[in-house]
Amino acid sequence: MRTIVLLAALFFPAQAAQPGDDAWKALLSLTGVWEGSHEGTKSTLTYTVVSGGHAIVESMKMPAPEPDMVTVYHRDKADLIATHYCSMGNQPRMRATGADSTSKSIPFRFIDITNLSKPGGGHIKDLTVIFKDDTHLDQQWTSVENGKEQTMTFHWVRKSK
Repeated sequence: MRTIVLLAALFFPAQAAQPGDDAWKALLSLTGVWEGSHEGTKSTLTYTVVSGGHAIVESMKMPAPEPDMVTVYHRDKADLIATHYCSMGNQPRMRATGADSTSKSIPFRFIDITNLSKPGGGHIKDLTVIFKDDTHLDQQWTSVENGKEQTMTFHWVRKSK
């Protein structure tokens, strides 16, 4: 038995913790259903781990007539990437660099965008995920249009895991 364990250790060395592991684990901990609101409008947020644990899909169900939206999170070496599939029809990508366990938030900042309707067109620019405790989460979404920024804060409460 010792021989098998020794051989396994030689061929499959333990992986050292990578930068960004704590932030990724924090996102993984969100799996489940959350309910929340922004300025009195109630919404549902569902986090699902997909692709063998390599991606997290966030589905935001808005009340009618608002369309639903999806954000997909994944790792890019030590960084985290969020691609937001917006109801405005575009797809901004944002990067969180150097997030660690000492922080209670993960700030995602704009990298680029696909399908922007026109230069200066409206789109999401930044997202900050704020971990309040195991059952409370905030999201600050910053949009920009023609150079003017607006930040919306959503407050979420966990309903199920």
